[in-house]
Amino acid sequence: MLVFGTAITIAIVAVLAFFSLSYVRLLGSSSEQRTAIEAAALAAARDLSMIAVNTDEYGWVSLSDSAPNGSITVAPDQYYVPVRSINTILGTIRLDLIIASQLNDPNLKTIIKADLVRAKAAQALLATELTKSLAKGYTAKSLDGKNIDVYGDAQNAYTSNQVRMTGSSNYIANSLKLSLGGINNGGVTNTPLPTPNSKADVPANKQLNNFYLSYTDIPTDGESFVFAGIGNSIKLIDPKQWTATVAGLPYQVATVVKAEADQHVNDTQNPNGYDIHAIACAQPANVIDPKPTPGALTFSFPDGTPPEMIGPGTMLTNVELNKKNNCTYQTSVNGDYPIGKPATRIDDATWPYTCDDSSGDVFRQALTDWWRRAGTKLDINSAVGMLDASTCKFWRPAPPDLVDWKTEAVLGDTDIYNLGPIPRGYIHIYRIDKNTGAISYAHDGLTPTNYTVAGEGQMYSENIDAITKSTIGKQKVGPFTFPVSKKPGGLTDNNEVTLLDTWDLYIRDQVSQPGSNQGGRHAGEPMDFTKVAIGQNHELGGAGLGAAKKPKSTGLPPAVTDQSDFAEQAGFPDTEYNKYTQGKGVDYIRPTYKKNGMAVDIRFRRQVETGTLGSLLGFKIGYVGHKYGNTTTAIPAVPSVTGNSGNDDDESDNDDDDN
Repeated sequence: MLVFGTAITIAIVAVLAFFSLSYVRLLGSSSEQRTAIEAAALAAARDLSMIAVNTDEYGWVSLSDSAPNGSITVAPDQYYVPVRSINTILGTIRLDLIIASQLNDPNLKTIIKADLVRAKAAQALLATELTKSLAKGYTAKSLDGKNIDVYGDAQNAYTSNQVRMTGSSNYIANSLKLSLGGINNGGVTNTPLPTPNSKADVPANKQLNNFYLSYTDIPTDGESFVFAGIGNSIKLIDPKQWTATVAGLPYQVATVVKAEADQHVNDTQNPNGYDIHAIACAQPANVIDPKPTPGALTFSFPDGTPPEMIGPGTMLTNVELNKKNNCTYQTSVNGDYPIGKPATRIDDATWPYTCDDSSGDVFRQALTDWWRRAGTKLDINSAVGMLDASTCKFWRPAPPDLVDWKTEAVLGDTDIYNLGPIPRGYIHIYRIDKNTGAISYAHDGLTPTNYTVAGEGQMYSENIDAITKSTIGKQKVGPFTFPVSKKPGGLTDNNEVTLLDTWDLYIRDQVSQPGSNQGGRHAGEPMDFTKVAIGQNHELGGAGLGAAKKPKSTGLPPAVTDQSDFAEQAGFPDTEYNKYTQGKGVDYIRPTYKKNGMAVDIRFRRQVETGTLGSLLGFKIGYVGHKYGNTTTAIPAVPSVTGNSGNDDDESDNDDDDN
């Protein structure tokens, strides 16, 4: 009985041991295959985060933001351009629409909603490329120009982690399948809510820790916003939450990848072996671009400030500026105008909005283009406060802030003549803080010869007689006399010109069209302009690049130029113009990525009746040209912009002869 009992015990133990070993192998196989399929899903999600497409609407678009460091993003001027995440684009537009609603400005809303249509078109192109990239054998491109084989990388990740505990298993060839979809009930993204959160207009069940949830409709002003499943890191998602299409949404972009694969396991207890089918899902990541210097919006008044302009908000409320008149809507072709004439020219463009193409509405477009540069960090209160006419009365009136109008008799003259006192010129500078999103304000002196090019492919607008019968009135300057030895033929001894009560308006929007497909040689990036160049150390720049210096050549009297803000007939060389730098093919980071450049400039020019100079110049109406000389009064300090706008960066010159 002892022997029999011992034998029975050994047999039972052997059976249990054999069963346990098989069970452990089964569990191990399942666990290891789960590890393998999760590795495949994570590899695919990582690859998807690196794919970008070049769109007409928004330039380079991806699942992730990227600073300008990808070789395939190089613009024609040999600088890299940044890449925008589809969620960042949506979050920015939603923020801008909230600001427009706070301002209660219907035309501003119209322009922003049109931008949403363009954003969806760009997202659709990316979605198509992401879907294609999952196919076996398809090769996408990373930002550094390398090939991305999503399927191949996922398959390699799987096979390198496949089952080993059983001692004999095989991946079933071609069983790996990759699919894109969304998440039921959504997940947290890393796209932040607008600041302040109290004005974000997002219900509690559609946000988490002040970030939007994905795959849920978060409407604003009648427009739906659905954020894609993209987080701050690549992570696994419960396959039970995955769905090819989330029901009930007006639109969506599928970003969460599902990986499926089969493994055949050979087993001594199962002659035919068995198959294991495993599924894993992973969500891509978005690395936020800090956008250290989004660029500046400036208001330039080289001839003094019209009293009607009390602040930026005047552009939204002034009746003359917001009526349909002779305002143009144009773009520079074949280069930056006027550099490179006659090949470079200004052509008419089609107004793309249902609202009127008044100067006020052109400004609205330029304003939203500037907001877009800041991404999702722009402070709502600061943006609204900048435009609130009731709180932004910080621009000084024109008189009696005067300077001496000193100029040459002819271009190249070594003697400078004083023609009389005229209003001082100013530039008002608005910048967005990279950390808080608050808008800061500064001002500086400005002379008329701070001419600026119109960037290729970007928006340019002019409005002759934009403000008429200004309360500033007319002002005669003179009489003045040039010495006989310097006096050009045809001039009388006593000359007199009149500063009129009419102002022309010029708008340069250097960031209206992102990307190199439609955005010209600079791809819609800000222009170099050191007057606005505040970088990490917050230093205010001096004269602009290429700012006016006394020309070496001879020509017409430079005191008055033709009625164009490019002064084409004045004979100024290209060095007279503020313009873009050219990349050197070594450092591909554009200077305006780290230091602010000019994104948008709103420039008013006061008309000058040429009087006795007209017969020589060949035109009756022009503008003040060269203006040398020190100011006659000090520039007073001004407060910063209101509405949680940050600190005043005012470091104004006391000398208008900075050019």
